[in-house]
Amino acid sequence: MPRDIQRALRVAEAAVHEVGPYLLEGFRADTQVRLKGPIDLVTEYDIEAERRLRVALSGALPYRIVGEEGGASGDAGAGAVWYVDPIDGTTNFAHGHPFFCISLGLYTEEGEGLAGVVHAPALGLTWVGGRGLGTTRNGVPVRVSSRAELGSALCATGFPYDRRENDDDNLREVGAVLKRVRGIRRCGSAALDLALVADGTYDAYWEQRLGVWDVAAGAVLVEAAGGRLSDYDGGPADVRQGRLVATNGLVHDPLVELLTAARAPLA
Repeated sequence: MPRDIQRALRVAEAAVHEVGPYLLEGFRADTQVRLKGPIDLVTEYDIEAERRLRVALSGALPYRIVGEEGGASGDAGAGAVWYVDPIDGTTNFAHGHPFFCISLGLYTEEGEGLAGVVHAPALGLTWVGGRGLGTTRNGVPVRVSSRAELGSALCATGFPYDRRENDDDNLREVGAVLKRVRGIRRCGSAALDLALVADGTYDAYWEQRLGVWDVAAGAVLVEAAGGRLSDYDGGPADVRQGRLVATNGLVHDPLVELLTAARAPLA
């Protein structure tokens, strides 16, 4: 299996570096934007980038592919599935903000993370990680942070697209956590937030109502770098459920306790 994961990582890394320059052609250019929802955007670059990624992945490995824009394709009995987000952070991309990335995560059909690649072309950064293989940032091995106190933690989070209509909007959680940590960042790309937990920049991240393609790759990076994943209640994480807490492990339990208390009125 490690040999198979290594091959998958080579294929995925080659694919993101092939498609990355294409995305930069449309970055800060006159890009056409369509609405998938009131505040959820898609561009022509999302569509074409995913097409190119599908060609690169399916041409090298016989796994099923599930993409944000194109849905599922391939044999459901292939034994593994790629979760593909051609631009995680499309709103940023459309507004000329450099915090966007390509995210490729390989999982078993049962939901076990195997490999992840996150490539941020405008930032010039690539994170690569696999089960049992560790995580690298631009080829240099990285680990989660060693901060043990929640009060010293730098955290990241995000807000759901339906926050205008749904009171479960993360505002309670942010208010509670902000009073207990060093800082919170909200930069608009779940995959990059998780990659930054993996390399020790952030100590923790939480968010919900995400697509599996948003978090699949980043979750692998965090675990491969020695971090911890869970659901909001501290139970096992399942990236297919769209809700995730990811930390360096040391601040995990206190963060989950804060989130649980903040969400109590919603129960």
